[in-house]
Amino acid sequence: MQKNKLNTGITKFALGASMCAALVACGGGNSSNSGTSSPSVTTNGTAAVGSAIVGGTVSLKCASGATASATTAADGTYSVTLKSADYPCVAQVSGGQANGAALASALHSVASAPGTTNVTPLTDLIVGVLGNGNAAALDGATSSTLSSTITAENLASALTKVQTAIATLPGKLTIASGFNPLNSQFGVGDANDALLDQYAAALNAAGLTQADAVTHTAGGQELTLAAFSTTAFTTPYTSFSAGWSNNLDGKTVLSIPDPLRGALSAEVSADATTGNLTLVGTTPFTGIVSLLGNRVGTLCVSGKGQASNAQHSLYIYVSPDFTQVTDLAEIKSALLNNSWETYEDCTKDSITYTTTATGLIVTYSDGSSDAVADADFSEAGNVEARQTASGVAIGTSVARSRLYKYTDPNSRKTTYATVETSSDKDSTDLAYDPTKDLNNVILSISQ
Repeated sequence: MQKNKLNTGITKFALGASMCAALVACGGGNSSNSGTSSPSVTTNGTAAVGSAIVGGTVSLKCASGATASATTAADGTYSVTLKSADYPCVAQVSGGQANGAALASALHSVASAPGTTNVTPLTDLIVGVLGNGNAAALDGATSSTLSSTITAENLASALTKVQTAIATLPGKLTIASGFNPLNSQFGVGDANDALLDQYAAALNAAGLTQADAVTHTAGGQELTLAAFSTTAFTTPYTSFSAGWSNNLDGKTVLSIPDPLRGALSAEVSADATTGNLTLVGTTPFTGIVSLLGNRVGTLCVSGKGQASNAQHSLYIYVSPDFTQVTDLAEIKSALLNNSWETYEDCTKDSITYTTTATGLIVTYSDGSSDAVADADFSEAGNVEARQTASGVAIGTSVARSRLYKYTDPNSRKTTYATVETSSDKDSTDLAYDPTKDLNNVILSISQ
């Protein structure tokens, strides 16, 4: 779920009849229960596809024969009341909207016990494994089938298959250790939440539907022919997992799941000798710089760039082969003792560094220069602390830099790369506009 899509956090519900004297008090859900002698319990969770599913109907059918349903709230949460003897249950969400669009198809999940049961594309994959490639297979299953299928052993095996499958998508997606998509609570903006956005972007880049992903995952097949992982940086100062892959059609595709701008992807061509990428077509990007076997690069879009440039740099990506340099002495030594090429708006330039009492001065080939304070290379002076409550002040520039290094295992040469993000809002417009405002990223490489 994207931060700007949800206005409230995930509501936490306690178990037990004390929370729900009547079903109507539990968020509008309704149920039909057998086993009325057992105590009432609550199942609740979040339905999301990268943003909240709003106004969707979550329906549960249980091994006892009981059913329950509820409508998802603005943050995707829902709650229903059942009996403790009703479980296990199969769940699905249908209808409603996500990110302003109607939900394309129903998504499935399972509740082996009371408590949290989320419904997302990742839980749909898990249920698809249980259904041998059909996520809807349990919808009409008998009570005995539900009881024999929804077991701890089967769920663990299905989760392992899902983890293996999504690791073959662009970005080599991973589920965090200790997090279970079925029953772990997640919050707006956290890493587990962001994984849904990354999955949506990667699936689109791979040219697969959710149904395709279910079939391939259940069959133990890869979702792409090859996958790569990278960290992408953009403005305002944010970073997220991105990547590229060779999809099942043999195309190489970049996947950029930007929390601010949505899911972007672009077809690229990989050089057989160098491994570096070039764009195929011009949508949504107008330029790319790909270096060191595509271990580092920058992407540009049309719009207002520096000087008279008709495009501007919007993303920098760095592969896991690079490690961040955090020691200030090493940072200054690397910058001062190497020659540098820089790429802004996907155009190559050269820069030099000189030291000052409070930091460094970077000088460009045209003679212009900028001061880089020591704080710009540390986590202490983060962008958020230098923004107003409503964001970067009008006309104010906020720049941040990080230094990374990569040592070639064959030549043993160490290459340094600086990642700089610079956000500068237009002096006449409060709204953030990446195509108009000077919100650039600058990549520099040691030679």
